[in-house]
Amino acid sequence: MDLISKLISSFDPAQPNFRPTELYNESWLIKIILNQASDIEDQDFILSFLPNSTWFSEGLLPTAFKERYRGDKLSESRTNADGVIGHIQIGQKGKADLDLDGQALQFTVVEAKIGAPLSKGTSNAKYFDQAARNVACMAEVIARASVDPSSLNRLDFVVLAPQYSIDKGTFAEELELESIQTKVKKRVNAYEGDLDDWYFNRFEPTLKSINIQSLSWESAIRWISKYKPELNEELHSFYDLCLKYK
Repeated sequence: MDLISKLISSFDPAQPNFRPTELYNESWLIKIILNQASDIEDQDFILSFLPNSTWFSEGLLPTAFKERYRGDKLSESRTNADGVIGHIQIGQKGKADLDLDGQALQFTVVEAKIGAPLSKGTSNAKYFDQAARNVACMAEVIARASVDPSSLNRLDFVVLAPQYSIDKGTFAEELELESIQTKVKKRVNAYEGDLDDWYFNRFEPTLKSINIQSLSWESAIRWISKYKPELNEELHSFYDLCLKYK
């Protein structure tokens, strides 16, 4: 690990030894933000950690639309979550598979964006965009843990993006509850009744309890800097380089 630390510490964007985008991207930025947020005691911010919550980046969320047979044209793979905050367990099955603790009080999924919009769909469902897919997978995670969504103190899906992207409405339509519900219902209908029970008893209760919103990187950095002012310049500098090399 020391070798990696030295390599990253010595990196000079003006005279790079590898592509700047390997370091300055939303994948590293979300890790930095969640790591710094994890020990802040303020629990009122959208990225706050409840007691005993932890975080994980690039966790795999299970899907209700899993493959039923080889070559199933309706199926999709697990969803890769940029960041998750909560009472979670990792690697109980596959190395990055994410499960919710049965006594969980927090489950927050964060989608990190720098220059791109939310993806429009999956290969087998072109309309099933990234917001609808994430919320549907969150419902499946909650269902597998046998947790009542209404019992969670914090249940959130957050798109973390530049302020200018939020201001111009890049994510507005996809984050509307009606949009998410319509797209998930269309996905379920393709199964001709096989997933109706899941939709009514798993997905709809999750949709009723979940908070869905966008949040700017700038707001997250300001919040962290309020409690860790010594990091303000460094966080802004890293973020600016992410914007530069997006």
